[in-house]
Amino acid sequence: MLSQKLSNRRLLVDLLALMFGLGAWIGVNGIYVQLPLLVNEAPEGWSLPAHMVMLVQFANLGPILYTLYIKYNKWACDKYITYVLLAAGAMSTFILAFLYDKTTIIFGNKHSTALLSLMFVTAIVGCTSSVLFMPYMRNYREIYLVSYLVGEGLSGFVPSLVALIQGVGGNPECLNITKPGSNVELTPYYPEPRFSSQTFFIFIGILLFLCFLAFLGLNNLSIAIGERVKHSANMETLPTDTRAPPSYKTNSGWAMSKQVYLYLLIMMGMVCFLGNGTLPSIQSYSCLPYGNVAYHLTVTLSSMAGPLAMCLGFVIKMPEVNFLSGLMVIVIALSSFVCFLAVESPTPPLQNTWLGEFLVVLSWILISGLIGFIKLGITTLFRPDPGRGLYYTGVATQIGSLIGAIITFVLVNHAKLFHSYSPCLLVAAN
Repeated sequence: MLSQKLSNRRLLVDLLALMFGLGAWIGVNGIYVQLPLLVNEAPEGWSLPAHMVMLVQFANLGPILYTLYIKYNKWACDKYITYVLLAAGAMSTFILAFLYDKTTIIFGNKHSTALLSLMFVTAIVGCTSSVLFMPYMRNYREIYLVSYLVGEGLSGFVPSLVALIQGVGGNPECLNITKPGSNVELTPYYPEPRFSSQTFFIFIGILLFLCFLAFLGLNNLSIAIGERVKHSANMETLPTDTRAPPSYKTNSGWAMSKQVYLYLLIMMGMVCFLGNGTLPSIQSYSCLPYGNVAYHLTVTLSSMAGPLAMCLGFVIKMPEVNFLSGLMVIVIALSSFVCFLAVESPTPPLQNTWLGEFLVVLSWILISGLIGFIKLGITTLFRPDPGRGLYYTGVATQIGSLIGAIITFVLVNHAKLFHSYSPCLLVAAN
């Protein structure tokens, strides 16, 4: 099956589509995987992930403006809008490398202004990609959508792999520090990683520039132009090739009942409610009580699990709706477990045991992998839709993410449902 899927395709176009997809979320994911190093220094502390998730949802202003633009403007060129977005993402990430630790005082409180504001720019790129980048791939043959989606998944995998190499230096040590007034206090000391966050962000900026060049190649290289499809009467027609495997041909009789259509959109919204809105906001509270290393492994390995699950789209037949529903039940069960751990912070079950660390890391890996596979499955089912199925999939993604982020932000910052801890306070108490 693998050899069949690799036939009748241009690997260079696969690479360009993959790099194009990589540019969608690599800026946001790159900042996110640095959280184990940032939360201990940022003035927001453990609530920094909730601020970041909420900020990503404010970036939905991007797709809203894009939707209004295409509705009221007859001259709409997605290509040039995409150029601007990818260039802005690359520039903001380069600037972030030198300003990520700068803070300012707003309303009497210190905030990571540079980090959050520059992340907002990269988040606009990611949010708009759901309604712009992915539908743009309908201009190319169906087989390249999977390449794009794998690239989008790699936008989490690549930064995670680099962050895994970077490390966090280990769990904090409690040192006696003399404070003003001759008071001696136990203060956590966090070991240095192998290389700094500045080096990491420069690397991500270089990758974003390469993504910009890849999109340039998709639009200008003759080999990529030859893989485009023709649209006639709102129906996609693939290039005529009698040797093409049947699985590559769009079925002109594509049909899906209204009930299944709405059900899949609701499922996509629920998956993103959890995966993009709720769970990332509370990840620090569910993991950090088990140690800085556990949090680091959770962030990096779970970010890898999603794209690895999406890679299955190359080698297996995508599942039916009932199978996706079964996976959704497992996701809800695992999500309930990690939410329970977050609520129990700062003293969750099995704290200071290898079993507790193992369970929390494994749970997050499974959640991320299953969510990635479900999103790929739903997107693939909508791919042959001659209408606006992919567009509505992107809309469901953003609505689910927004609702989850708002609810969790209120719970974290106002309801005070989740509580952080200091390992040195526990040592002093003992």
